[in-house]
Amino acid sequence: MARRIMTVKRFEEIQRLIAAGKSDRFISRALGCRRSKVSRIRDGRDQLQDVGKGPATTAPLWVEQVDWETVLSDIGAGHEIKKIWEEKSKELTTYANFCKKLHKRYPQLMKASVTLREFSPGDRCEVDYAGDRIEWMDYRTGEVFEAHVFLGILSFSQLIFAWASEDEKSPNWLSAHRKMYEAFGGVPHVTVCDCLKTGVIKTHRYDPDLNPGYAEIASHYQTAVVPARPAHPKDKPFVEGSVKIVMRAFRFMYRRHTFTSITEINHALTRTVDLINRKPHSRFKTSRLERWATQEKPALKCLPTVAFEAVEWKLARVHPDCTVSLESAYYSVPHPHRGKKIRIKLTATHVELFVDLERVALHPRDFTRKGNRHIINEHLPANSQAYREATPQNILSQARFISEDLRGVVEELFAKDTLGNLRRAQGLIRRAHVEIQDSGRENAEVWIAEAIAQMRRFGNYRVRYFEATLHQMKLKSKSGGKTKADREIQRLPGNPMLRYQGVAEEALQRDFNELLPHEERKK
Repeated sequence: MARRIMTVKRFEEIQRLIAAGKSDRFISRALGCRRSKVSRIRDGRDQLQDVGKGPATTAPLWVEQVDWETVLSDIGAGHEIKKIWEEKSKELTTYANFCKKLHKRYPQLMKASVTLREFSPGDRCEVDYAGDRIEWMDYRTGEVFEAHVFLGILSFSQLIFAWASEDEKSPNWLSAHRKMYEAFGGVPHVTVCDCLKTGVIKTHRYDPDLNPGYAEIASHYQTAVVPARPAHPKDKPFVEGSVKIVMRAFRFMYRRHTFTSITEINHALTRTVDLINRKPHSRFKTSRLERWATQEKPALKCLPTVAFEAVEWKLARVHPDCTVSLESAYYSVPHPHRGKKIRIKLTATHVELFVDLERVALHPRDFTRKGNRHIINEHLPANSQAYREATPQNILSQARFISEDLRGVVEELFAKDTLGNLRRAQGLIRRAHVEIQDSGRENAEVWIAEAIAQMRRFGNYRVRYFEATLHQMKLKSKSGGKTKADREIQRLPGNPMLRYQGVAEEALQRDFNELLPHEERKK
């Protein structure tokens, strides 16, 4: 085996391992040198200028002026290397020389190789929520809230968009996309998102399932949604980098400011993003805004003529009372679908309910969250409809359409006891309705008016008495205006089947006269 020559690089590596606390045996085996050589370097008997045949190499003067231990500590705390260079050695050397010496002293900081991807104008954008949240305080109550920051970036020009909302739920997620496309002045061919539930229901490497609302906005804007793989941030590197850029700049600019509303936060985010977009890019040598305006904006798809209305889809099961519960409100569904799972489409103004692909109900959306019920009577079974219609207002309305006299009677009953006379009023209306169907409205109205007049004359407001009176009126009408009580009974004389005829009748009269006083007796 050929003898390995001691070089400056090997000499510095031995010094680094000695500083790391490694033993002479470990260093000699790792680098293929003698233990005696390692021992001499450890004791200081061998110096760097003695290595090789040429003149001794010495580090630049600025290297000795940098506190590398502090630099390493700041990097470990997560600070950006460029910011550290600007603070500690910008006046001493260039950023490239600083990185070269840093990686030479600490090779573990070297990053792995990457594959460069290039994108055409209008080809793609990336979206995500920032991990950091912005706090704001309600000055009226003193309560502190957190705002969630949505970011989007075009992959070619790297133009950034940011917008804050109170949460990351589907309405805000979809509204953020609509605002982003409008801010970009067009729609890219591909939109790359993270695998959050408001965007992706079920992840898959090749065929993920999108949220129905997210798929609808993608169809409306004619863009292809391609979710990033779970736990693969490099699938969307531009938005990951823009999160750091925007949030660091925002935190620094407003580090002494207390926000009192989300609107105020959005104004601050707009100002921060505008400064970043107008600043010359270190690689493009031009600003993101200029690159977008000159090259990418003409390549974007045109915005739709109709703005997208945020839509949210949910699943719910129909209760036995023919309603579904949603946002502390209840919406009716046709009763044949009781117990089924249905899909609910929520828009800004309406609630649509679907069974499979058929829309079975449409209601105005209720935002009050007070437990209100929105019931359409046609959705309920017959018995439920009858129960819901048994209200004083409904009964009065029915009575008015039958007869004004009947309405007056019902009002009198309700004035005495509404709930106690509710079923009695139902019975009167039902009997009057049946009479109209059987005899016709012209005849029935006359009989109903006479029956009600008789009920008022005797103060008897019972349903059975009303039925008997109507029946009596009907018979009187059929017999030419005479009732059974008005007809005179004609008895034929000499009828042996009649009582008190002939002698028996005279005897009875005689006995009756004996019971009377003397002056009143019949002679």
